[in-house]
Amino acid sequence: MWWLAVLVTIVAVVGAYATWTVTRVERLHRRAGAAEGALLAKLDDRAETVLRFVGNPGFEEVVALALSVVAVPADTQRQRELREYAENDLTRALRELDAGQVWSEDLEAANRRVALARQIHTDFVRDAVASRSLPMAVLLRLHNRLPRPEYWDIEDPVH
Repeated sequence: MWWLAVLVTIVAVVGAYATWTVTRVERLHRRAGAAEGALLAKLDDRAETVLRFVGNPGFEEVVALALSVVAVPADTQRQRELREYAENDLTRALRELDAGQVWSEDLEAANRRVALARQIHTDFVRDAVASRSLPMAVLLRLHNRLPRPEYWDIEDPVH
């Protein structure tokens, strides 16, 4: 009869570990999704900051790039790639602007927020991808049930 108690204990421990693993993997995937939403919001905020300078001399190219950024949603894989290219072009153009101007403080703050959101998103995606390879996650085939989070391949806007 003692073997029945051991068997019930083993099943309970394995069940608890499986539940914990599923909860952890799902939570990390939700956080990666939320971080991606926050990153997109900060990228949009940066583009809107640039658009405030419409009509100012020297901003023609940067404003055109900001318009291309806000015009591209990130719903499909192709749109996401186009958005990454547009964001990288905008980042390069912002680096070429003269520093020390009155407007540079607003853009520097927006760039810092983008860099922070990008780092947070990258960390959550890394953790979510790593959680998919946990032995229990592989055994439960969670990688088939949950979409794999994607990194954003954008340049760091902070110099």
